[in-house]
Amino acid sequence: MDYFIYTFFNIIFPLFITIFAGYGIRSILPIDVRSLVKLQLYLLLPIVLFVKVYESELSGEVVISVSIATAFVMTAMYVISFVISRLRGYSSEDTSVFVNSTTFYNAGNLSLPLMQLLYTNPIAVSIQAIIMLVHNVVFFTVGMFTIGSSRGSARKAMGYVFRMPFIYVMITGIILRRINITIWDPLWQSLSLMSTTYAGVALITLGAQLRETSFSLGNLRIYLSSILRLLIAPSIAFAVVILMGLEGITAQVLVIAMGAPTAVNVALTSMEFDNNPEFASQAVLTSTLLSAVTLTIVIILAQQAIPI
Repeated sequence: MDYFIYTFFNIIFPLFITIFAGYGIRSILPIDVRSLVKLQLYLLLPIVLFVKVYESELSGEVVISVSIATAFVMTAMYVISFVISRLRGYSSEDTSVFVNSTTFYNAGNLSLPLMQLLYTNPIAVSIQAIIMLVHNVVFFTVGMFTIGSSRGSARKAMGYVFRMPFIYVMITGIILRRINITIWDPLWQSLSLMSTTYAGVALITLGAQLRETSFSLGNLRIYLSSILRLLIAPSIAFAVVILMGLEGITAQVLVIAMGAPTAVNVALTSMEFDNNPEFASQAVLTSTLLSAVTLTIVIILAQQAIPI
């Protein structure tokens, strides 16, 4: 119990203080949440990913292993949630949001700060950056296609994907890293400065958005989504790291990362494309609140089961 309390107040609670700050400021001021959404999707998130790709110093073997494990867990969650949504007779719009709410998690705006608080070893943050990159590649392709296809044709869905700057920024970062191009120092300082603001802005935006979210205690679909996201996903991740023979800090970070709540981007993009934003926001709200307890438990179990 003492370790649970320590982990909660020193690792999880600081993140929620920032979320509560966003909730509180939205209660006082008429903040335009949609503008904050666009600021993140089209500026801050691409910059963060560019910086992380360019800075990454992990070996190719580790990058490949982490990428495969991340993709495998996400694929398993996608299939499981899709099958459940079909068995329960959800509409196409409800299916798209339900699948995304269980498959995609807070790999960046919550998990990156979490790893910074949890580990002193910088490798942990680098591993989380790779997880975030894979997550966002899948989200801004498969996830965006899932949202778009529920709103119309597959052609329109692909249009949503290719209008996101994320893809082009990622490619640019990889190319510059591979050919060892040095970025002009004033530009790099500016990019680094903006990248450090992403976590705070994202958590504050999440809090502001939660302030606008109505919560229904009787919506069982939301609880099902949260169970899959917070409990089943890290369980699958633990099985994957065992099967792949991953050990130490790499395995720990993978399991803990998969226990993160539903990605705020699920709600942000649902708002952007008007695809059942109420359900998406409730999924983010519920899983985020529940993760204060479940994520603490996942951290403790992962650290005990996977020695460093």
